[in-house]
Amino acid sequence: MKKSILIISLFLFLPVQNSPGQDAGIKLYLGAGSVRMEEMKYLQEFILSTYPVEGKITSSFPPFSAFSVLVFKQLFEQIRIGGGYSFSTTGGKSSYSDYSGSLITEMAATSHRLGAYLSYSVWGGELLDLSLYGKAEACMSDLFIQSNYTIASYTNSLQNKYRAISPAGTVGAELSFRIKSYALGLSAAYLVDLTGELKEKEEGNPLLDPNDFERTLHSDWTGWQLQVSVQIPFRF
Repeated sequence: MKKSILIISLFLFLPVQNSPGQDAGIKLYLGAGSVRMEEMKYLQEFILSTYPVEGKITSSFPPFSAFSVLVFKQLFEQIRIGGGYSFSTTGGKSSYSDYSGSLITEMAATSHRLGAYLSYSVWGGELLDLSLYGKAEACMSDLFIQSNYTIASYTNSLQNKYRAISPAGTVGAELSFRIKSYALGLSAAYLVDLTGELKEKEEGNPLLDPNDFERTLHSDWTGWQLQVSVQIPFRF
């Protein structure tokens, strides 16, 4: 993995003919997006059904926050290549509480994605640019499940940590507004996660469907993303 990243980084900064003057830089993205996570929602419902009392789901994998950083090189006038890192997080919460005690289950999911980037400018002017882009990424998902219960003065907790690795791809469009050599942008994209089997981080045991021990549960970050961006040129 480290060798591949080094090769990509060196390639990005090789001199390329027909590149415009400002041909390399970094882009920072911040936004939110939807997430599928159907099997995680299913697991959350099952955990709630095991409560000895009638609890409720207060949060079930809502639209998540997302952050990305991208290093790019202008290969030709309309084509950019690059590579970058993306981070997303979401989760769910179930709970019950009364005068005698409480029971709370929290599920926290995070995604770390590393991959390659390609964009094509379909329309450009001095101030505005509209481009289509795609990403091919490796996605590492972490799932942390914690249950805390309190009865009178007695408190205890249970924790489980899982991890999954899967390929993912993103396609989107971005409208950029240029300010000298900088740019502000707004992008809309759709992420497809090919899903990965969740396994315990320490023991490696799969997270099995509690109603079907022949099936392993998966993480799934598939969904829409909406982000704002800022582009900063490299100074050599």
